[in-house]
Amino acid sequence: MRLLRSLSLGLVLIIAATTTGRAADSITLARLTFSSGWDALPAIVGIERGFFAQEGLVVSGLAITSPEAVINSLAAGSTDFAVVPQRVALVMVAAKAPIKIIAQGGWGTELELIARSDVAIKGVADLKGKTVATLRGSEALPALVRLLNQSKLKPTDLKIVMMSADDLVKSLADKKADAVFETRHFTSPLVQNKSGTVVMDAATITKTIGWIDAIPLLTNAETVAKDPKLVQSFTNGWAKALAYIRQDPEDAGRLLDIFFHRQGVRVTPAMAKNWIAMTRYDQYAWSDAAIADAEYNGWALNTAKILKVAPKLKGVIDNRFADAAAKALK
Repeated sequence: MRLLRSLSLGLVLIIAATTTGRAADSITLARLTFSSGWDALPAIVGIERGFFAQEGLVVSGLAITSPEAVINSLAAGSTDFAVVPQRVALVMVAAKAPIKIIAQGGWGTELELIARSDVAIKGVADLKGKTVATLRGSEALPALVRLLNQSKLKPTDLKIVMMSADDLVKSLADKKADAVFETRHFTSPLVQNKSGTVVMDAATITKTIGWIDAIPLLTNAETVAKDPKLVQSFTNGWAKALAYIRQDPEDAGRLLDIFFHRQGVRVTPAMAKNWIAMTRYDQYAWSDAAIADAEYNGWALNTAKILKVAPKLKGVIDNRFADAAAKALK
């Protein structure tokens, strides 16, 4: 209820900001769906700091926890835009959903491999026969499969346990897992409280597998065909939000802190700011490297039997709008 009231208040404020100095008939409504996690940050910044309003848009934003709901809403046309974890987008591409990926919402979120100090794990090869915990539905899983592949290991050579966030943070202390492979949002607190030690840090993992993991901004393919002006205006506001996160991470951290507080999740301002630093926001369009990385993640999810096929992104990526938005920023 608090979240709905907050979203309603934000909508009223955006309407007020948009109509100031503009003709009322220049306002266009755009519906945006985003996750309830930190990857929603560009959406929050774009709404709360008026970057969509600057483009003549009133954005109705909704945070949801169900990937299935995002998939269904895009397919049904009940939302215009969605920012989702890459894994969700790969599921949609594999299912041949009528979507277009039009921009990035961040990339390179930092991952770590940590292990209990009483277990002899010094590298990826030592994971054979061990129990490794990761979050249920995690972006970390394809990266783990890619690391295993480089060490000539398969997912079946170890026990990969999918856990809830609450169980994950206790998994090492309770000896339910020998190691944890996750984003640093989860591994850093475990290292700080001495539940585990770092086996592979974020820089090493990124270098080893060329980790990019771009976060996709999606729209329905029909929206691109029928209303490219709306797509361009929205992408312009989105690019401004990404630039603002880089320019003022402290204020972006405050917005993220408030966003979590509205959902009943307590984080400290320092934690929110630290989380922002774990992801990069300096890319708008999808480079060839980002596309290849995503397809490698799709292969990994297929290898882990999460996806029935390894999806290809040819025909799904449409960089026209992000390229134009980046040019306008300059």
